Amino acid sequence: MRFRWLALLCIFLLLVYGASPYFSFWRFTAALRSGNSAALSARMDFPAIRASLKKQLVARFAQRTTSDKWWGNLGPTLIDAIVDAYVTPEGIAALISNPEVLKNLRHPQQFHFPTGKAEEWSKIKHAFFTGPRTFAVDREGIKLRFRFTGWGWKLYDLDLGLGQAKDSSSANGIVR
Repeated sequence: MRFRWLALLCIFLLLVYGASPYFSFWRFTAALRSGNSAALSARMDFPAIRASLKKQLVARFAQRTTSDKWWGNLGPTLIDAIVDAYVTPEGIAALISNPEVLKNLRHPQQFHFPTGKAEEWSKIKHAFFTGPRTFAVDREGIKLRFRFTGWGWKLYDLDLGLGQAKDSSSANGIVR
C-alpha cells in the first residue's frame, strides 16, 4: 500500500514538473501583454540574455565588416550599446514583438529602438523540452529558451537567428 502511494506521488510530481514550463510560459506571455516589468524581470536571466544577444550580433556584423577598420574600433562598443538598450524588460518585450529590427540591420548605426506591438501568440510553432532542465518555444523563427532555476523557469536565451545574414541573391534562388 505504501509503495502505491509513493508511486502515485512520484507520477503526480512528474506531471506537475512536465506542465510547469507551459504554465510558466503562459505567465511570461501574460506579463508581456500587461507590460508588467516586475513580473518580466522575475522571469528573465538578464546576464545570460545579454551574452546571447552579444554573441548573435557579433556573428551578424562580423560576416560583413571584418575588413572595415572602424569595426575593430567601434563595433564592440556599438554592439554593447544596442544590447544594453534591449536587455531590459521593456526592451526584450519590444524585441520579441518585432525581431526584424535587429535582423534587418546592415550596420550597427542603423539601430532604432522600436515601440512594442501587441503579440500574436497563436503563431507558436513548437514548445517542448530540450533537456531535463531546459525548455524551448519556437515562434516564427524566434526561439525563446527557458531554464529551470530554483523553483521556476527563467528566459535565458533569445535566439533571433542573427548569425545568418540575409543575402538577397540566396533569397532569389541564385546560387553562387
